[in-house]
Amino acid sequence: MKTLEQMVYTVKPTQILDNALQTLHRGDFTEALHLFNMVLLFDSENKVAQTKRALCYMYMGKLKTAKAILAKMLEEGENDSEVYFHLAELYKINLNYDVALTFLVKALEIENHNTNYLFMAAELCYLQKDYDEAYLFINKAIVESPFRKDLYYWRALVFVKFNKPEIALSDLNKAISLDEHYADAYRLRAHCKMLLGDIDNYLRDLKLAQNVADYHHNQRLAA
Repeated sequence: MKTLEQMVYTVKPTQILDNALQTLHRGDFTEALHLFNMVLLFDSENKVAQTKRALCYMYMGKLKTAKAILAKMLEEGENDSEVYFHLAELYKINLNYDVALTFLVKALEIENHNTNYLFMAAELCYLQKDYDEAYLFINKAIVESPFRKDLYYWRALVFVKFNKPEIALSDLNKAISLDEHYADAYRLRAHCKMLLGDIDNYLRDLKLAQNVADYHHNQRLAA
């Protein structure tokens, strides 16, 4: 059986990196970490492998290790938006929303049109009950990605906080038009209809939400 070093030199590092990224996308974090480590054996300065290696540790629950890798990259002068973004994720997991938002702002200074960064900024502001800022960030995210259902769902959440359930309904209808199996959107739409006194449609949407949840459950069982 070949050692890691032998495999690195018989397979192109770019191929290993591509495979690692695909494996990470599939959610196999242990195998992805293994592959990113192989890339770093050949190219210890590979920023993508370093960053994604930290991400693997984070998703494996090894938050201190992930944080140490990312912090070291910053100490070495790395000014990459993904490094800041993943540090924001770490602090969000630890419920330290202020620090998370600080890192996210740095990520947005580098890449201010990134939908994922804008979306997380909206989430963090929402979690801190700064709904005005959440609204600004989620609007910017929708401009960048007008066909993402979760963005309309989150803007509807903000409208509910603004006590505007009738406007929230418009966003929820949009989210459902993008995915008719979006259970959370049906639940929130039911809540909005209850706030508006539309009890019949409130009950109807609750039933739809349950039907969709049952559908997803059956799909998982079939898989």
